[in-house]
Amino acid sequence: MSKQPFKVVRIEQGIYQITDVLDNRAYIVAGEQSAVLIDTCGGYGDLRAFVQGILSLPLTVLLTHSHYDHIGGAYFYDEVRMSPLEGDRWNEEAQNARTTYPQLLENGTFDETTPWALRDGRRPRVLEVGEGDVFDLGGTTVEAIALPGHTPGSMGYLVRERRVLLSGDAVTPIMCLFFKESLGIGTYRQTLAKMAELPFDRFYTGHHDVSFPRTSLPSFDACAEYALTDRGSTWRHTLLPDFMGTIHFAPCDTTDVDGPKFRALIGPYVPRPPRKRKRH
Repeated sequence: MSKQPFKVVRIEQGIYQITDVLDNRAYIVAGEQSAVLIDTCGGYGDLRAFVQGILSLPLTVLLTHSHYDHIGGAYFYDEVRMSPLEGDRWNEEAQNARTTYPQLLENGTFDETTPWALRDGRRPRVLEVGEGDVFDLGGTTVEAIALPGHTPGSMGYLVRERRVLLSGDAVTPIMCLFFKESLGIGTYRQTLAKMAELPFDRFYTGHHDVSFPRTSLPSFDACAEYALTDRGSTWRHTLLPDFMGTIHFAPCDTTDVDGPKFRALIGPYVPRPPRKRKRH
């Protein structure tokens, strides 16, 4: 039997966190007159119907970036907004989703009766969103903030009235900069410095159920600095083996890779030369 496609919790006043079967996160921010949905999870389960069961306000769909675990459910919507700096990656990301789908069926994550947006929906119309765009929801505003690094057009969404930033994958405990579209450690550190100047107290990511305090930003930057000189180890994605990188485990107080205090960074794959054998 497959798991329930989604669960939802209210994490702040007017802000809801939706989690799918693969722990991808989407967020609803609701005002008095309208709402926004930030990201759409991986596309497993009918996200549109689920959201309609939570609220009936007019809804705008905002995407933090173009990776399939964030745009998957967008195929159930007619229109979404995303930074034009992401380019047109829909076909490539759809192929990544098609590659993982049979593996998830086989391991029982869901079954063939579970709605799958890529199969059951259609590609949405994409409108632009950019730095400084503000969505007035009625008593609550959501402002688009450019947070490049993970991808060129990665966006965060700032809810000023709640002092909350919804950052997608722009900054995470295991920071992924191995994609060919990633902009590298230098840009990522600039984004961290930019975040340090923003008026928020805590941020939520695309893959964690907990918030991270603004005061934790120096630890993410320390990890990025460490990765600049660390030799690292080879890393490979469990579902997409063509995704490879070099992972750098920064010194921290925990070995729990799912914990909020763990810090690592996955950069581009760099082949490691074989160690020379010592002659006896």
